[in-house]
Amino acid sequence: MRYNRRSFLKRAGAVAAGGALGVTAPGFIGARADNTQVKLTLPWLPLGTYTYPFVAKQLKLWSERGLDVTIDRGFGSGKVCVPIDQGQYDFGLIDLAVMMNCASKGLDLVAIAGIWPRSPIGIFSLKEYGITKPKDLEGQTVAFDVGSGDFQLWPAFVKATGIDDSKITKVTMDASALIKALADKEVKAEGNFFGSIAPSLWAQGMELNSILYEDYGVKMFSIVLAAKRSTVEEKSGLCQNFVDGLLEGLKFTWIEPERSVEMHIESLKEFQGGSPANQKTIELGQAVGTALGVVPSVQQNGLGYMDPALVKTTRDTVETYMGAKDLPPLDKLYTNRFVGWIRLTPAEWAAVTKRAEMYLPPGKA
Repeated sequence: MRYNRRSFLKRAGAVAAGGALGVTAPGFIGARADNTQVKLTLPWLPLGTYTYPFVAKQLKLWSERGLDVTIDRGFGSGKVCVPIDQGQYDFGLIDLAVMMNCASKGLDLVAIAGIWPRSPIGIFSLKEYGITKPKDLEGQTVAFDVGSGDFQLWPAFVKATGIDDSKITKVTMDASALIKALADKEVKAEGNFFGSIAPSLWAQGMELNSILYEDYGVKMFSIVLAAKRSTVEEKSGLCQNFVDGLLEGLKFTWIEPERSVEMHIESLKEFQGGSPANQKTIELGQAVGTALGVVPSVQQNGLGYMDPALVKTTRDTVETYMGAKDLPPLDKLYTNRFVGWIRLTPAEWAAVTKRAEMYLPPGKA
């Protein structure tokens, strides 16, 4: 069944009203302000892993709530913190561990919705090189973008695995050049997000080896939606409306993947009229992004829910492995107050999880 905007919203509204799930939609908080200008920054390039904000905009899920949203590309999670803290952006998608590390340095940020409970951060190489475990990285050159979560968390990975960092040559480059460098065999390994690198290389017929940080003890929640604390406390209505629109877009992306890819491409001129490989990259990225979000706690508690135990583990990881001091208390770093009512039906969940299985990151070698 194909959804148009009206039928999708009608179904979502029915679920929100209670139904079999027994969940009540929070509705709008405070007065609605039409055409409120809102800026969102992605953590990275606008790849298929970030289809859902473009879907939310295309379906007018924000504009019907009075929000005029601008979506900008990012330059790595480490470079998202400051623009949000300084008010250049109202909201940002960011790796939670990186956000917490920024909070330890005095930036007053709060996670208000979760997107990826599974962490896709790791070191990746072409399969032909045979780099399958952390020790294999010694003697190699590994490329990073310094603003990305994989670089920010590299010290944690080194400490957790016990590898000799002095035996690894690190080179840095811009995010846009990173994947190409591996595909062109300019480097043998690089830090990245599975959802960013795997679709790009798969679309070119290349196979990857993955060394995921979480498989070696660096456990953490990955991508969340973050805002400045003053925005959460003083503009709760704005936060609720923005989160609702974003998560409805996420739900549509999960249950209507083909149409969502079309919307993504329609939203960005750089993807229009491109090669079939570019479209395939978007398709694969969107599928991987969905796979990273489909976990039991989200099924039970609704899209956007952040499992308190996993958030605590993330904080512990940042404190233990990254040496972060003066971290705020756990309840100051995240809130589930804006999430919980947007859910999938059992049939929808079963279909989404079945599709997601083939796109999950590989386990420990």
